[in-house]
Amino acid sequence: MKRKTLLLEADIIQQIKSAFNLNQIEITELMTQAKRYDPKGTGYVSKNEVDDIMRDLKLLNNEKMIAKFKEEIKTYDGKLLELKQICDLYCKLKNYQQQLEDEETITQEYIDAFVALGGQPDRSGYVQKQTIIDIIQKEFELKIDLESFLGDFQLTQLEFEDFCQLFENAGEDAKSFITSFSQAKRNNTDFTVRFKDFEKWEKTTM
Repeated sequence: MKRKTLLLEADIIQQIKSAFNLNQIEITELMTQAKRYDPKGTGYVSKNEVDDIMRDLKLLNNEKMIAKFKEEIKTYDGKLLELKQICDLYCKLKNYQQQLEDEETITQEYIDAFVALGGQPDRSGYVQKQTIIDIIQKEFELKIDLESFLGDFQLTQLEFEDFCQLFENAGEDAKSFITSFSQAKRNNTDFTVRFKDFEKWEKTTM
């Protein structure tokens, strides 16, 4: 019986590996959690207990993640979930968590750049458009068409939302500009690095 159980588990693990981008540690943890809420070995876990599994796996640690869980759990029919479905849900929540973390990183980079150019940490204040132009031309030596870069921005001062939108619309070189400012601020250095030097640094960290 024990050998049969081990073979069955090995087959399940192989199926999960084929269907999902999970490592062995994650699979083992998911199986352990599923067994905890399925002591009779039925192969199913009640929907009402799946949230406990995801919470134990540190995936329901804020309101956005909880809301995402509630949204996704409704897509599964019935009152029970099998292990594959639990793995599927885990992957969806894990990917969403990474998305939120990436968005948070990007937002912080914009705040760092905004503050470095004259704005405030709470996103209040403004940045002079001329300051941005001077930095791009003198510090970064970016080969950017400034007319296209600035587009329809007629204001001489940019608040945080306008500042973000300007760089979002300006392409990858401009976004690298934001990342560089953020890096300089976190290192507590004066911003004198030129864009070509930053590119060399960026490649060595990849």
